[in-house]
Amino acid sequence: MQAIKTVKNELGELDGITTFCEMAVPLSSRLAEVLGLPHNSVEAVDNARDKHATRSVMEKAGLPTPLHYRIEQPEDVEKAGAHVGFPAVIKPVAGAASIGVIRVNDLEHLKAAYARVMSDMSKARIVAGALVEGVEGGEAGNAGGWIKTVLMLEEYLDGDEVDCDLIFDGGQPRYGAITDNWPTVEPYFNETGSNCPSILPREKQIELAELSVRSVQALGFTLGVFHVECKYTSRGPRLIEVNCRMGGGPVRDTNLLVWGVDLVEEHLMACAGIPVRPPVAKRPLKQMAEFTMNAMVSGILQNTDFLDALANRDDFLYARPLVKPGHKCVCVDDGLPTWIAELMVVKPTVREAIDFIQKAAASLQVPIVPAPAK
Repeated sequence: MQAIKTVKNELGELDGITTFCEMAVPLSSRLAEVLGLPHNSVEAVDNARDKHATRSVMEKAGLPTPLHYRIEQPEDVEKAGAHVGFPAVIKPVAGAASIGVIRVNDLEHLKAAYARVMSDMSKARIVAGALVEGVEGGEAGNAGGWIKTVLMLEEYLDGDEVDCDLIFDGGQPRYGAITDNWPTVEPYFNETGSNCPSILPREKQIELAELSVRSVQALGFTLGVFHVECKYTSRGPRLIEVNCRMGGGPVRDTNLLVWGVDLVEEHLMACAGIPVRPPVAKRPLKQMAEFTMNAMVSGILQNTDFLDALANRDDFLYARPLVKPGHKCVCVDDGLPTWIAELMVVKPTVREAIDFIQKAAASLQVPIVPAPAK
């Protein structure tokens, strides 16, 4: 509050308070509430940040909801498995970035995953407002003061996954766009890529968008940008989670490239009380695909020169590393995979973009060598 008072004294009255950092959203909503500035309710934010609470809200609203069970202590693990069944997904109720999210196929796997997730969350750290995985032997975890170390088990959802990026004003959607997410790296659900516009049938896109909007409204949100994750399952559309902030990674670039909508600008205006009516292209402006490269082997990344040839090509919007040389990388066989690099291309059609970027990524030789034995 002292920092806010200083800003007001030096620059004048504030028009709004917001954040694009997941862990800071609850604080932002509380500050805006105290100062009487435009904001979403603290209750809405807290229910969205708590995935178990989100499920309860969806049930009360009559929206399709996977079976779920809250795990607060070791004795709850078997009860959760009996209630939800298998396959299932164990996750922190208030995590982020897929940390601590694991698919489990039976009770023994669930028990082992529970122990692992509790250990991982004890090591997790908050860095620049983001939750990051802890490193064995590194700094002690500091996330405990920001997130609950309570877990939940819920049904595994099959089908195609999408992101639905929404802009709300006055409790109503003013913009919505579907981006296809490619199959994740299981059992940890690490992202591998996406494309926009969506190639799902139009009727499925409409159902997914409608579920996303109804979920945001059921939680009680009224303004700003929301990143909603869903799947179109064998039983129809199902919500994964509602993120009460703009999505990370390529999300801003994707919406700006394809639909001409800048989620950052629109969110800032909404949080300053300015009516939001984004100019949306009637047809896609670009056809894009992006690839997030997961480490295929564990070891030490020697250099990032393997990206140079792509980064200098006109048909790549970017080809950039996500880790530095010398970083210890992990493949799926050893834990949550390390994201090595991200690529994005634009082509005449979205299917051409998908095919092109997947072939380009497959051709890369990533210089990772096994770590020296201790």
